[in-house]
Amino acid sequence: MRKSILIIAVIMAAITGARAQGAFWNFSYPISFSLGETADFVGKTSFRGFAIDGRGFINDRVTIGGIVSWEVFNEVKRGLPPQPTLDENGNVTGYRSGIPYTYLNAIPIMVNAHYYIGNFGAVQGFFGAGIGTVYVDEREDVGFFTDQTKKWRFGIQPEVGVYIPFGLSNSGATVSLRYRYGTSAGEDTRQLNMLSLAVGLAFMN
Repeated sequence: MRKSILIIAVIMAAITGARAQGAFWNFSYPISFSLGETADFVGKTSFRGFAIDGRGFINDRVTIGGIVSWEVFNEVKRGLPPQPTLDENGNVTGYRSGIPYTYLNAIPIMVNAHYYIGNFGAVQGFFGAGIGTVYVDEREDVGFFTDQTKKWRFGIQPEVGVYIPFGLSNSGATVSLRYRYGTSAGEDTRQLNMLSLAVGLAFMN
């Protein structure tokens, strides 16, 4: 929790310090796809989530700021054979059967930097990356049994996208692709890997 508070403070200080050059606010809806170990746990596409991204220009091409988002995955795994239960040493102690219901909530809080291509008032491409922390809540329910882990972990998030202004106004639409990686947080957790296609409404001045 202290890490997340510190990152939020850094984000607000960065945006406030850069306001003399202008600001960029983006409110987006991500459609997210799990990858790698994350897909092994919950493989269904996520259509539930939102993101708030605030950036401050330090010159005509570069912004610094931060992003907070929330994505929710869930999957019902039908037709699986009985699954082994393991002790702390990895030894099989028995088997359980039932329909697993898996859930994953990911909440990243990151500082980011972006570079813009194109002229102000026209369509602009941008690319950048974020670094910070990701809160991951993983839960699997099988009958009356629940296996759940809640961990903060280190994360990074590269992004590439485009800003499309609405005529001569200071608002427009954004489309971006974000990849997020979160480290594992101990032997009882897995790495976080996901890709998000985000569509948003942005305000630039």
